[in-house]
Amino acid sequence: MISKRLFELRDNLEHYIDENKLKSGDRLPSEPALAKLFGVSRPTLRECLKILQKEGVLVTVNGSGTYLCDSSCHLSNTINELIGTGELIRLSGYQESADIIEADLTEPGKEWRDILKLSENERVVVVKRIRKADDKIVAMAWNIFPESYIDYEEINRQGFGSSIFCYLEENQNIHISHAESVICAIDREECFDNAAREILGEQIILMKQLHFDDKQRPIFYSLDYFRTDIIVLKIRRERKEY
Repeated sequence: MISKRLFELRDNLEHYIDENKLKSGDRLPSEPALAKLFGVSRPTLRECLKILQKEGVLVTVNGSGTYLCDSSCHLSNTINELIGTGELIRLSGYQESADIIEADLTEPGKEWRDILKLSENERVVVVKRIRKADDKIVAMAWNIFPESYIDYEEINRQGFGSSIFCYLEENQNIHISHAESVICAIDREECFDNAAREILGEQIILMKQLHFDDKQRPIFYSLDYFRTDIIVLKIRRERKEY
């Protein structure tokens, strides 16, 4: 339950936003400046900001600041259907783009080796990508492939093209048929989660996905992070009669 003090601070902050005609995507003053303006401590201010973040009013980007959520860009997708993030962006009417931040050829840990059913000496290609809708970063991912399915040098030079699914079909004759997906909370002790928070902000969710081909072979594993203030993932749940 919100205390009276926090309730008043939230009202004052929302009044400040309206009075200064701040728009979606605008950055708020720094925490020290806001705390001084409203005559509160920084811990109290942070608690109020967290409430507004949960309500979808604000988003905080580590190392950058706190912004009004941009309500002009919203994407929605049912997670019953396997659809690439790029296709989701295009179907929502936005210009899609993807940037590879880094790609590494490395030895996998036990988890990835077991998930992908790798041989003893088989390495993996780990690709870190961000996805944009009209130049706004809305998602990011780590995609982990067995070395045999991906040309590491080629990916470093020119990326995947329109999508990973298309790349695999055109270059490896591999058709992704389905994925086993798990939606997870963010773990502040996990380095991948914290790296995603630094780029996407605090309002994110993680979907771990293992993709299979028509022969039921695990082809690649992905850690997909989505901004929940922009991307809405829906699922239809049927009632079962007993």
